[in-house]
Amino acid sequence: LRQLSEYVASQANIEPVLTPVSTPAVTRQQATVPAQVLEVFEEPGWSGSWPELTSWRTEQGVSMMSAEPAVQRQAVAIIGMAGQFPQARTLDEYWSNLASGRDCIEEVGARWDVSQYYTTGDLGSGQTNSKWLGALDDYDLFDPLFFNISPTEAESMDPQQRLFLQSSWHAIEDAGYSADGLSGSRCGVFVGCASGDYHDLSVDQQHSARSFTGGATSILAARISYFLDLQGPCWSVDTACSSSLVSIANACDSLNTGSSDLALAGGVYVMSGPGMHIKTAQSGMLSPDGRCFTFDERANGFVPGEGVGVVLLKRLADAQQAADRIHAVIAGWGVNQDGKTNGITAPSAQSQMRLEQEVYDRHGINPEQIQLIEAHGTGTRLGDPIEIEGLKSAFAKYTDASGYCAVGSVKSNIGHCLTAAGVAGVLKLVLALKHRQLPPTLHVEQANEHIRLSGSPFYLNSQLRPWEVAGGEPRQGAVSSFGFSGTNVHMVLREYLDSEVPEATSPEAPVVIALSARTEVSLRQKAQDLVAWMSAQADGLASLDSVAYTLQMGRVAMEMRVGFVVSTPSELLDHLNQYLSGETQIKGFKAGQVKQHEEGISIINEEVDVQRSLVEKWVSQGQLTKVLGLWVKGAAIDWQQLYPGSVPRRVSLPLYPFAKERYWWSSPGSTLQWVSNDTAKVSTQLHPLLHRNVSDLYEQRYQSSFTGDEFFLADHKVGGLKVLPGVAYLEMA
Repeated sequence: LRQLSEYVASQANIEPVLTPVSTPAVTRQQATVPAQVLEVFEEPGWSGSWPELTSWRTEQGVSMMSAEPAVQRQAVAIIGMAGQFPQARTLDEYWSNLASGRDCIEEVGARWDVSQYYTTGDLGSGQTNSKWLGALDDYDLFDPLFFNISPTEAESMDPQQRLFLQSSWHAIEDAGYSADGLSGSRCGVFVGCASGDYHDLSVDQQHSARSFTGGATSILAARISYFLDLQGPCWSVDTACSSSLVSIANACDSLNTGSSDLALAGGVYVMSGPGMHIKTAQSGMLSPDGRCFTFDERANGFVPGEGVGVVLLKRLADAQQAADRIHAVIAGWGVNQDGKTNGITAPSAQSQMRLEQEVYDRHGINPEQIQLIEAHGTGTRLGDPIEIEGLKSAFAKYTDASGYCAVGSVKSNIGHCLTAAGVAGVLKLVLALKHRQLPPTLHVEQANEHIRLSGSPFYLNSQLRPWEVAGGEPRQGAVSSFGFSGTNVHMVLREYLDSEVPEATSPEAPVVIALSARTEVSLRQKAQDLVAWMSAQADGLASLDSVAYTLQMGRVAMEMRVGFVVSTPSELLDHLNQYLSGETQIKGFKAGQVKQHEEGISIINEEVDVQRSLVEKWVSQGQLTKVLGLWVKGAAIDWQQLYPGSVPRRVSLPLYPFAKERYWWSSPGSTLQWVSNDTAKVSTQLHPLLHRNVSDLYEQRYQSSFTGDEFFLADHKVGGLKVLPGVAYLEMA
């Protein structure tokens, strides 16, 4: 009051302007101004057109610089996808697990010594009541040389960086695009992630320069941008459990504003030690039974899970124009925040309802046409009912129909993948759309007493069902993800109904099948994968020219190369098997190593016009084996010359077989010996006190790992603490 009094006194010589300004009185419902603009520039009672409002406000001296018409939101196509989840190294294995109702949770195993932290009683400091995990099989495996990364640097990289890098490459390949063709493009990268605990494994290395880049979440997103020279936005997003779905929503926004023309989006989560188990258990979040009883009366918390998933996104109109293979369409999306609730981690049914309705209204989506909800569904006794209440309230605005929309949660299969949870749900929904089936949610015996679905649009789906829709309408589903930070995201996906009829091709027309890899081992694996893929095509093999075109245009040409000129799928299978058995005298077969022909081929590659004329001549004469022979030696063939008319469609083929080399710290000075394999330790011990020789060029040293249960520690205590006897030091020396 004193400050206001002083201010008024200082203005004594200035005439106050308190005259009310009268404006035309109108209702918002009559306005033709875009709703998004009215939210900021709302004029009570205005009923004129947008140009009239602009003119009127200019006359009033009001700035219009922010009052531009809202950008029309475009649907987004998912044209590529890849990922790994518990007990599933590929998305095909992931779907197989979901469709069969497989529980992929297991005990932690050798990742860390569970006995040091697990208890069934009251929790003490540093203890957890869960010894279960939805674990990735290949969490520690990587192919560093493929990405021009040294093995030393690879060992310093958080495994989350490595896995996201490989899955991003696979998502591009799945779309039928050559990764090096994206160089310089406005391809954005959006990844949900959080700081990992991998660098806690080594005191010696955790503060090194390599660990600085190897542990930074900003670098996690930037790795693929750097490697492929992608020049769109590059974001690492941490909103806790909703991180990866927020990342996909951000990617959709970026495509709509034009800052990206393509976008890699997804998330990753890997546990290197027991830290997350301990923190979530201490917070009362974990299930002591080791199961996510989502929506069930037994719900008592979640089980941590691991995963990595990436989708390659493109504006739907652009994808259609490019004749891309479209897995699904993202029809609507939105993000909001709970604001203030009962507690900073407490969810809000009101915020969830408001978000869902905003998504439906903004994108013109009718919830009566949504047949599946992939819920956040962590398996907590109060969180699950809050989510269901939010959905019921959101749908009540649009429909009073009942029992038509299945509700499920992938967390019942693989656990809660935290920063990768949202993309796990998206990929589950895309695969359900692809297979036209509703996968079951596990562990639902009796619904949570706080969940009432009678008379609502929803039912709990506990078995595999055909996904049926009436009248040829596209199947449609939604995914929700709610971070314990309060950041919520909701996304609607629909089936893509391709009206184009594939063009008929001559079944006997010869094609060039081109395979390459960085190493001979990977090349042979690539051939084996193609054989397995062709043999598994129950619905009939895609046209052979589509397979050839995808391999030519949608794969990076590498050092080791083989190729076949064939006319039928059976001929290709026959030739692949002959190659794998070691035969070289195969009709239409060529093999080469680029470095052996570098000097001669470089001259041909420089003479582009000469090379094009030569290829054109050979194609017109039907001498495709000569074209193939030039390519296996390293020539940069313009494969479009083989398709003077319309080009074949891209198809989803086996992805690059990365080398599976283990990179995991277990160096002297580790704060916790989390990586222990008792069998391996026993078999490789040099001496009971000297287990491994880890000498290098700088010094001679040995490493030993003791549990504390050894007789020379268990029986030698000083002041109640286990102490290594002095004689043991002498014995080591």
